[in-house]
Amino acid sequence: MGKKRTTKERLIQAASQIFAEKGYRDTTVAEICEAAGANIAAVNYHFGDKSNLYRQVWEYLFALSAAEYPLPTDLIETDPEAWLRQFIRSRIEQIFCTGTPHRLPQLLHREMGEPTEMHESLFEKHLLPTHERVSQAIRQLIGPGVSENQLKLAHLNFMSLHIFLNVGHQKNKTSCQCRHRLPSTENPAELARQVEAFAIGGLLATRDLIHNTGK
Repeated sequence: MGKKRTTKERLIQAASQIFAEKGYRDTTVAEICEAAGANIAAVNYHFGDKSNLYRQVWEYLFALSAAEYPLPTDLIETDPEAWLRQFIRSRIEQIFCTGTPHRLPQLLHREMGEPTEMHESLFEKHLLPTHERVSQAIRQLIGPGVSENQLKLAHLNFMSLHIFLNVGHQKNKTSCQCRHRLPSTENPAELARQVEAFAIGGLLATRDLIHNTGK
């Protein structure tokens, strides 16, 4: 028999689903408590208020993501290409997975489209470190000679691939009008491999361009 979840755990798990599906503003404390089978006062008792519960949901989903889709930190300097390949592949697999980890891309989509007052602090704590690691790996892959502007453009192009797919995938859940705009997602692993090859190919082409022309 599995361990019985505490009220606090039930609230976080219920809130992670509802926040991801409806967004912060359209989610009420009452519906979270109802979904968790908890008293209406439970959120204030365990978290203080709705905003602190939202922060805890981010903590929960990012911890779950790190456990389910870990990245090999020691490869950034020794094999940046392998690190970047695993990064982009794991992000796409998570977007299209059917388990709890898919709630993080869903929540990120909601937060980016409808920023809360916590947006900047959440970005700095949970997203900025990963963005910095991606830039570090790209710098290592391209090598000497890459300017800061070139690095920013390469980072933007690399990250936009999975971000665009996430936006399209989340919109598909609520609007059938968007479904023709994305390729088939019946085989997420194959889609991940194709995007991975495209992303790395673009970075390697950028490296060759910089090294051959200095531009």
